[in-house]
Amino acid sequence: MRKFTTKVFLLLAIFCLLPSIFYISTPFCISPVFAQEDGLGQSQITPASPFYFLKSVREILELKFAGTTQVAAVRELEFSTRRIREVKGLVNTRQDLIESTLHQYLFHLQEFIGRANLKDPDFAIEVSKNITGQMSVLQSVYSNVSDKRAQMSIRATINSLSKWDQELIDRLNLAKEESAAKQVSVSKLSGCNFLAKEASSSALNEVERGVYLERAERCRESSIPAGMRRI
Repeated sequence: MRKFTTKVFLLLAIFCLLPSIFYISTPFCISPVFAQEDGLGQSQITPASPFYFLKSVREILELKFAGTTQVAAVRELEFSTRRIREVKGLVNTRQDLIESTLHQYLFHLQEFIGRANLKDPDFAIEVSKNITGQMSVLQSVYSNVSDKRAQMSIRATINSLSKWDQELIDRLNLAKEESAAKQVSVSKLSGCNFLAKEASSSALNEVERGVYLERAERCRESSIPAGMRRI
């Protein structure tokens, strides 16, 4: 028991004494931070690093000691932002790891939406800023990715994020957070437009272009209020 306690203490000490290694604050040292308006930043430790397992252990501990469901939701949102930062770092190092990183990203989003209470106006705005930033980063890194599977994964993630955005928009509207909902709506529309642009890309074959055209149309259709949609 004493050895286990010592190991945990040493791990926490590393996280607190070397925050720059992990880029973002820990719940034991500094209060949680959200993405800044000038961008999401970039992780200094990505899945390509031999030290990445420490980052995974830290996140397990962050959730374990979250305390409340809302704090756990905040953590999941932070984790999703970390995964996007990692994708930015992987573009120039290990594009083959982008796909698995984005799988984790979508998992964190689902965990967040299942736990978050969006009735706090300040929290709702911070959430919309983070999600908007994530969509923007995915679209901006896409043009710098040459690995075909990574490209496909980013396209699929943008499609999934657009669908998830609609769920968030509905939740925000239900919580009377119209301003945050509007911001996410604009971000979602940019995802729809990205899919439409890909539908005309010469880099895709005819079948792929057809798939993305259908996804773009569905994306835009879902953005229209239910009472105004075509029957």
